[in-house]
Amino acid sequence: MQDEAGSAATGAFTFSPGLRAGYLAYQLVAHLLVPAALLLALWRGQREPMYRRRLPDRLGLSRPGAPGAIWVFAASLGETRAVAPLVRELLARGHDILLTHSSPAGLAEGGRLFAAEIAAARLRQAYGPLDLHLAVRAFLRRHRPALGLVVESEVWPAQLVAARAQGVPMVVINGNLTARALARDSRGPGRLRLAFFRAFTLALTKSPAHVARYVAAGIAPAQVHDVGELKFDLPVDDAQIAAARRIGPTLRAGRAVLMIASSVEDEEEALVTILRRLFAGPAPAPLVIWVPRSPQRFAAVAARTAAEGWHTACRSALLDAGLALRDGAAPSQAPQVIVGDSLGEMDFYYALADLVFVGATLNDLGGHNIIEPLAQDKPVITGPSIYGIAFPAEEARAAGALRVLPDAAALGDELCRLFASTPDLATFRIAAQGFNTAHRGAARRSADLLEPLLAR
Repeated sequence: MQDEAGSAATGAFTFSPGLRAGYLAYQLVAHLLVPAALLLALWRGQREPMYRRRLPDRLGLSRPGAPGAIWVFAASLGETRAVAPLVRELLARGHDILLTHSSPAGLAEGGRLFAAEIAAARLRQAYGPLDLHLAVRAFLRRHRPALGLVVESEVWPAQLVAARAQGVPMVVINGNLTARALARDSRGPGRLRLAFFRAFTLALTKSPAHVARYVAAGIAPAQVHDVGELKFDLPVDDAQIAAARRIGPTLRAGRAVLMIASSVEDEEEALVTILRRLFAGPAPAPLVIWVPRSPQRFAAVAARTAAEGWHTACRSALLDAGLALRDGAAPSQAPQVIVGDSLGEMDFYYALADLVFVGATLNDLGGHNIIEPLAQDKPVITGPSIYGIAFPAEEARAAGALRVLPDAAALGDELCRLFASTPDLATFRIAAQGFNTAHRGAARRSADLLEPLLAR
């Protein structure tokens, strides 16, 4: 490990004896776990074949390309979507991109979003290496990137140490250090993780509160910048929105539409209980479009709602690739629940909705993306757990575009009230209009701050 290598491109990070000892212990344990990690990939590959593919990538042996690209590490699906506006901005400025992921979902989404750029050899994809010093060093020597960008909340010590040794500046992009994570890592073994934040050259984050947390984590104030949230710059898919407008009246059959977006398994029973109230109430029940976060839950949710006796249809059976009704697929009665069992079509589902519940908020997971529905001026409702999306949740809440309920019972009460009162739902929808537009520009501001590092 070359403590001083790349010092012109790195932050105020010093390898103290204690930190070095902690790092070596971490690396020892990480290397001992390599066989288990590879076996886990093979086991998960039985359900998701992409886990078994490209195993050499995990050891830093991905196929090399031309040096000088910007390395973007977007661990999974959410990070890949979030960083897409910045990737497009950097491509437009003439930079090539090396996009890496930890999960098959991230790899697949990157391939979908940047198919044209991959075909034009402007963007390459791979799985990122495991956090082993030798694997990361091999990866960096094969690809020789000019700059490394780590999306949102990932902090991998070997990634940072090996990049420092080879003079590759590393930058946090769309940084999402939460108050809970900072408190957790400020004591006990978490302090080792927190110490490595100082190895980042810059932290580009979302709000003044995030800036304060990165400074508290040890990054110099001059290296932390509030650039806003990249997800506000995500474009909507006009073709999907047009398809929703075409087919919406047929699917709605005169009803309002509730979308359950990015739900997780632990919430499903509570959501079923809420739907029982909506379907049994005196007010006209909405059409429910339910899109679980994980593809592994598509079939389970469809089976669960059908078991309740609700007429359930899956998007894959109901609609063709062009989002039109399949020949002969028109149901004899209007479905009560449509399960969105597809990837990459969230804009279509949001365009159909009058109100969106965003998941991972009824349990203690901190919440999923509320910006995508707000981008289409759709009001959002959640459970109490929003610590992972505190920005922009608090801003949206203050603007009236988001309502946060204290528990599942209160959520059920509010949904029943809103769908029983057309004026109240309309007022909620009006409050959501324009919120997204006022927060755009993070991709441009981020790219401007990266240019001096690239010039150096």
